[in-house]
Amino acid sequence: MAINKLIFAFVTLILGVALLSSIAVLTNDATSKTTQVNDSINIKTAKVLGTINSTLGFPVTNAPTSWKILDCPLTGITVENSSGQPLTVTTDYLLAAADGILYLQNTSDAYNETVDNLTYVTYTYCADDYINSSWGRTVLNLIAGFFAIALLLVSVGLFYSVAKDSGLVG
Repeated sequence: MAINKLIFAFVTLILGVALLSSIAVLTNDATSKTTQVNDSINIKTAKVLGTINSTLGFPVTNAPTSWKILDCPLTGITVENSSGQPLTVTTDYLLAAADGILYLQNTSDAYNETVDNLTYVTYTYCADDYINSSWGRTVLNLIAGFFAIALLLVSVGLFYSVAKDSGLVG
């Protein structure tokens, strides 16, 4: 009888540890925003007759859609030209954070023809499974901890039961 409990305790412990890492990863995905580094945008069509068409918008790869347009606009936005030179907001570009659309302004920094036609945008966005409410993220972050405590208590209880049945504990 004690050997069955001991085997069950080890299986429970190993299964719980395996599930704990999966729960932690899924929880992190739902409670953390994602950072996109150097999202490349081809701006070749921006230049017309020697000037930049500032009304032509270039969407970023992970532009907000549906509920994210109002509740989770892009944050932490930096824009660089193809030479790696940072562009200045309102001088070289405008970015509609809610829509995720980049508008270049008519400056030489914004359009650098000497290298290539790419502009690099780094930003933080909400993935599709991101939980927008702060209380929801807090509760979800607690699940992994409570699961670990429950797993520990079950394992300790089973090992104590085996020790008691074996006469190791009085």
